[in-house]
Amino acid sequence: MIAALAAAALSGAAMSFQGAFNAVLGKRVTLLGTSAVVHVVGAALTGLIILGAVLIFRWSPPGRADLAGLPLYAYLGGVLSVLIIAGVAFAFPVTGAGLGVSVIVTAQLATAIALDHFGLFELSRIPVSWVRLAGVVLLIVGTRLVAR
Repeated sequence: MIAALAAAALSGAAMSFQGAFNAVLGKRVTLLGTSAVVHVVGAALTGLIILGAVLIFRWSPPGRADLAGLPLYAYLGGVLSVLIIAGVAFAFPVTGAGLGVSVIVTAQLATAIALDHFGLFELSRIPVSWVRLAGVVLLIVGTRLVAR
């Protein structure tokens, strides 16, 4: 659990930097250009990581049989990443990183609670509770304070 929480915290911090970097790109190469640059660079890095995993660890990429059984929605992460990158690149120059991240995190948590409550997309079903709802309300209050 500690490693997972540390990974989540590192991802959150990286997202703030990514938003700032993407905002710079967005001002110079448009939102579509930003998405293209980010995904090409990300694909190149992923290719290098895969090559290293294959050569060093003898890792075998997923085969046709592994991918054939996946539900179609499992592929939507790539689609959503385009929307996320464009949204952040557009929002950060206007809102600043603090407010932008605050709104993102609040929306993420509210959505995550709904996903958990209904057990959507093979997630474990975790019913909504007043404590979880209070967490969302406190984030909304915190977002208002960050906006001042």
